[in-house]
Amino acid sequence: MSLKSRLISLLIILFVGMASAEWTEEPMTDIAGEGEAEGLMAGYYGSDAGSSPETMGLLGGSDSFGAPGPSGAGEAYYSLEAPPSSGAEVQQYSISGHEPSTVFYGGQSTSYSTYSSMFGGVNSLWIMGAWSWSQYATCPLGAYLQLLAYSSGGGSTTFYEIYESGRVEVDSYGFWPGYSSISFYANEPGRHILLFIANNQPSNAIIVDVYRAADGPGPGPSPSPSYARVTVRSSWLSGYTVTVDDAITYNDVSDGRLDGIVSFTVPGNQYHSVKITSPGYMRSYYRFFRSGYAYTLAM
Repeated sequence: MSLKSRLISLLIILFVGMASAEWTEEPMTDIAGEGEAEGLMAGYYGSDAGSSPETMGLLGGSDSFGAPGPSGAGEAYYSLEAPPSSGAEVQQYSISGHEPSTVFYGGQSTSYSTYSSMFGGVNSLWIMGAWSWSQYATCPLGAYLQLLAYSSGGGSTTFYEIYESGRVEVDSYGFWPGYSSISFYANEPGRHILLFIANNQPSNAIIVDVYRAADGPGPGPSPSPSYARVTVRSSWLSGYTVTVDDAITYNDVSDGRLDGIVSFTVPGNQYHSVKITSPGYMRSYYRFFRSGYAYTLAM
């Protein structure tokens, strides 16, 4: 390509790229390939194999927090007995010597050491079991779960609980720097979505599906995948690169076609950064991606 052609290409990128890109969001209607997509996310976050959080929430059912056994069978995440009262709603939690062997999130699992090396320092919320942490669980009405929150600076925290009916309850807590534990009581059947904001930064969301004991556990979140599908599409820019969370990179020819379209999946109910780069062009976005939704960025 001549110097003149390159300059013309750069000018086109500069001026056309100034046009505002637009995100669209719609529920996913074709989820048959969920297993394949979650396999891609496992490659993104680590290759450690393990049971899905959906399975972890449905197994077991002991009356103590969690259950023994590194295999995953029996890990219940809930107790039918109220935790011992210590006077304070929020307790400081020392992670040293109590690290989980496995964490479950985004439809897959990895070791705690792998997770902490990649995402250490960000606000996070977990459901705590005897040997694992999860971001999804089921439990009977009237059960208790132990939640574990991480905030590097601690301090004043706003905690949100979203009920299936759409009702939102907001509470204020004082978190410890580092890890804090808080008890969750399953007071109403249906889906409960929980997250917090500390130091103006949101945590991930966790999901607890509460069922009536007579009904037994529901099917879990399988109708709604635990990931979101993202498509970046451009009619004028090709050969560009997409970087997600500064951890994984896709490009326009990842699917074997130079067509200005890049598609991938990300763990749902979390914030992610998406950066598009090409010679002379760079755009960066940071937004929340809901599980079971398809997102398209039209440039």
